[in-house]
Amino acid sequence: MSEPEHRTTEQSLAPESGGRRQPRNFLAPGERRRLFRLVMPAGLVLLLVLGWVERTWFPRQPDRAATQVDTRLQSVDGAPPRGDEVVIEREPEPLEIEPAASLGASRDSLSRVRDATFFRESDNDAWFEIWNTVRESGMAGLERGRPQDVVFTEVFAQPRSFRGRLVRMKGTMHRLERLDAPANDYAVDAYWQGWMEPAGGPASPVVVQCLELPEGMPAGMSIDEPVEIVGYFFKNYAYNATDTIRVAPVLMTLAPLWKPRQAPRQSPWEQGGVALVVMATLVGLGAAAWLGMQAGKPIARREHSAEPTALDEALAGVKLFSVEESLREVAREQGGGPVDGRGGQES
Repeated sequence: MSEPEHRTTEQSLAPESGGRRQPRNFLAPGERRRLFRLVMPAGLVLLLVLGWVERTWFPRQPDRAATQVDTRLQSVDGAPPRGDEVVIEREPEPLEIEPAASLGASRDSLSRVRDATFFRESDNDAWFEIWNTVRESGMAGLERGRPQDVVFTEVFAQPRSFRGRLVRMKGTMHRLERLDAPANDYAVDAYWQGWMEPAGGPASPVVVQCLELPEGMPAGMSIDEPVEIVGYFFKNYAYNATDTIRVAPVLMTLAPLWKPRQAPRQSPWEQGGVALVVMATLVGLGAAAWLGMQAGKPIARREHSAEPTALDEALAGVKLFSVEESLREVAREQGGGPVDGRGGQES
């Protein structure tokens, strides 16, 4: 056997590149499909988990800008006088016809109440009459009086229409303090005044005045208690805010309807919080990536994984013939004559 033929046979039997895998071509169509199947499922799982975390632990706050109301006194009652200007109040228009039994005070006293002002002496008669009405009616009587469900914008924009009428409004009490009442003949020595954020907006307060508090209800300058007010609308009251003079509706009742907040029970899953969800997500993504990489590996050829064997030892005991020698050997076994190099018998 000649040296070139021996080298050719050795090269055909040896593993390619010394038994090491060729580098991948990540631009090949097959590799791109494999990468797509590897990355996309993990990415979709990550997006779903992050969306669930955002909705569960970071809920969006309602947009109050759309329902915001300008409560500045200047926008409600007009610009203040300038220089030596004098403002003369006009006579109020008569109140709308209402059955006397449905009002918290007499028509005469309610007609003297002025909106967009501080509490004035002319407000006292209607104010004390409403206190006397709520005290005589009690909370059961107020609820039987079929109060009208209202929102902030209704009573704020139509104070004359709601003056002295029984209404219902829900919200969250943020401040509640006890104040002394002016001298009177109605045995009202003190009352509670609170500032309530109305349910559904806007972020403008409603002044709530009451004679009693439910048992156990907290009071102070920084509270956060859900309440429902069933009482009489009195007026739009001007008060000194931090930026300017603003106006807020005033509701008068015997006591706010208060339901204490109950802390929600958390399951063992919820107690782990965001950290547990993030850890589980990372573990899942790592496992998905590892499985994808394992699935993308080609199956190694058996001869590549076997221990390398010396070519001389593998060919020991094997006769290697060239094409010409093989033809001559076949001719001798068949009893024929000598064979030439082209495969034919010599003459």
